[in-house]
Amino acid sequence: MEKYRELRVAVETVAAVDAHAHNMVALDSSFPFLRCFSEAEGDALAFAPDSLSFKRSLRDIAGLYNCEASLNGVENHRKFAGLHSISSKCFEAANISAVFIDDGIQFDKMHDWQWHKSFAPAVGRILRIEHLAETILNDLSKISCFQPPPKKKFSMHFLSTSATVADHIVAMKSVAAYRSGLQIDTKVTKRAAEEGLLEDLNAGRRVRIKNKSFIDYLFTCSLEVAVSFDLPMQIHTGFGDKDLDLRLANPLHLRKVLEDKRFSKSRIVLLHASYPFSKEASYLASVYSQVYLDFGLAVPKLSVQGMISSVKELLELAPIKKVMFSTDGYAFPETFYLGAKKAREVVFSVLSTACDDGDLTIPEAVEAVWHIFRQNALQLYKLNGIVGSNDHLRVISFNSTSKVVPAKRFYDVVRDIGVGLTHASMGMTSFCDGPAEETNLTGVGEIRLIPDLSTKYRIPWARQEEMVLADMHIKPGEAWEYCPRNALRRVTKILKDEYNLVVNAGFENEFYLLKNVVREGKEQWVPFDMTPYCSTSGFDAVSPVLQEVKSALESMDISVEQLHAESGKGQFEVALGHAPSNLAADKLIYTREAIKAIARKHGLLATLLPKYYLDDIGSGCHVHLSLWQNGKNVFTGSEVPETQYGMSKVGEQFMAGVYYHLPSILAFTAPLPNRWHFLIQ
Repeated sequence: MEKYRELRVAVETVAAVDAHAHNMVALDSSFPFLRCFSEAEGDALAFAPDSLSFKRSLRDIAGLYNCEASLNGVENHRKFAGLHSISSKCFEAANISAVFIDDGIQFDKMHDWQWHKSFAPAVGRILRIEHLAETILNDLSKISCFQPPPKKKFSMHFLSTSATVADHIVAMKSVAAYRSGLQIDTKVTKRAAEEGLLEDLNAGRRVRIKNKSFIDYLFTCSLEVAVSFDLPMQIHTGFGDKDLDLRLANPLHLRKVLEDKRFSKSRIVLLHASYPFSKEASYLASVYSQVYLDFGLAVPKLSVQGMISSVKELLELAPIKKVMFSTDGYAFPETFYLGAKKAREVVFSVLSTACDDGDLTIPEAVEAVWHIFRQNALQLYKLNGIVGSNDHLRVISFNSTSKVVPAKRFYDVVRDIGVGLTHASMGMTSFCDGPAEETNLTGVGEIRLIPDLSTKYRIPWARQEEMVLADMHIKPGEAWEYCPRNALRRVTKILKDEYNLVVNAGFENEFYLLKNVVREGKEQWVPFDMTPYCSTSGFDAVSPVLQEVKSALESMDISVEQLHAESGKGQFEVALGHAPSNLAADKLIYTREAIKAIARKHGLLATLLPKYYLDDIGSGCHVHLSLWQNGKNVFTGSEVPETQYGMSKVGEQFMAGVYYHLPSILAFTAPLPNRWHFLIQ
């Protein structure tokens, strides 16, 4: 087993809080897609395809979309798939549970920050103070009688507006580094600020503030507002586009702010890993209680080694509980995906190396993942009551029994010790709220459902929740001998160890869709339609349901090979692609959950009961099995001469075993009387 499997699972499955990002734009925005890969603009942007980041990121995006790994290939896919589709795919792959949007940067055809709620369970707004100031000044400049003096009138509007929105934002933000640098004079006089404001007002028709005295005053006033409303202040530090004088973006210039007693209780977030000043940022976070770090933009814009080096430098001195993830996603959903994907890879690399070096134990590294990607942001931005208040996890066993727990309890307790169900629950059938006869399972004692984090997904039809499959344990660490997942692992391990064979499985899910009607004053569930096998009209009628099922399954990495109307009245089929049997079984459980839940969402009832109507076709779950060895299908006949039945020798032996054990196999494939009705129909 991989040494750092637990760490890898933690990194890959934690539902991340994206603490700094920007608005996305419409597909027909004039903002060039090439900016997805670079901070460059104008003529310099033409050189972006020659960067390491571009080449790596383009392959990552093409892999996600399963399209040609070229700029044209990706852009064509974006055009034909549509913004909603690619955004859903990117956010699902990124596994982002919350995103905070700085809407102060203006793009052509930019979506409102609340629009992003379609793709993340929780969305918060970050108020950019320079943008707010410019908006107020431009509005005031339209008033002919700009009296009393602009400084006094502006201050009144700025402070009142800040106070009004304070309860509706998660943080404030400054881009002073872009305008006049981070050498903030916290003792700047009002007179100097007013003179600076007048200078900016006289500079052009639309106001763009850049006078240092005025920006310093604006920053100081804003930080006072942030402290009074207990809001963090994000500050751009380090690299950016060419408007920035990098020399003035070193966070060490903030010393006057950090030493000012008025701001000793502030919470200041240095963005972008302060690259290339990551060591300086790490030092500040280690000696000033109010300094926190965010590594978005540096990840994923740097090379792989550059990203690893930058995050490693942040952690050299800074406490783990002060370092946070963000994507700095902007304009394009792919930037959110790339930021999350590379962050997970980089953090895994840095933390596993720290374990190798003896800086951390594996449990400490796993805990660090939880803090860096989620908990630090929730605590810093005081969002434990907002992000996660509606976040729940469904812990599902293989008999579709589940318990739902709040996300915080899941990560604090359930992740490690599971949830309990009585022994009797393990013997419940699909039609009876009690154990089947002769199981000898009673209400005394319990089975622990231990989550397998590798199976955790955001639920596509209930995005405020996640679900995870569980193993059945007598106690944590000791598997129950009747646990289906563990039993399947045991037999597949024997097959692999003794014969070097892997069984792949693909399932065809047949089910009936029923609609509710009232006949003679009584409610009845009747077939959704009466069309024949593979009817196009039958598929048309149910297409919205099946399309949503397909999208939901694909978002959970479940391949759908075909969908069609079946022979029964109101009967349909969803056929899945093949996968190694352990994984295929997991996918089957989630497929059934999706079919039933999405049908309910559309006011229908989906039943997978083998024999719903005694006088109509039953519903099966056909399983296609194949044997693989060293990546090749060895079930079919490729030997010379071929065997009598067109199978290989090992294929014949496998089938002989199936026939020999068929009576016993029926206990698993037809465990209920209703299933027997299907077999003898």
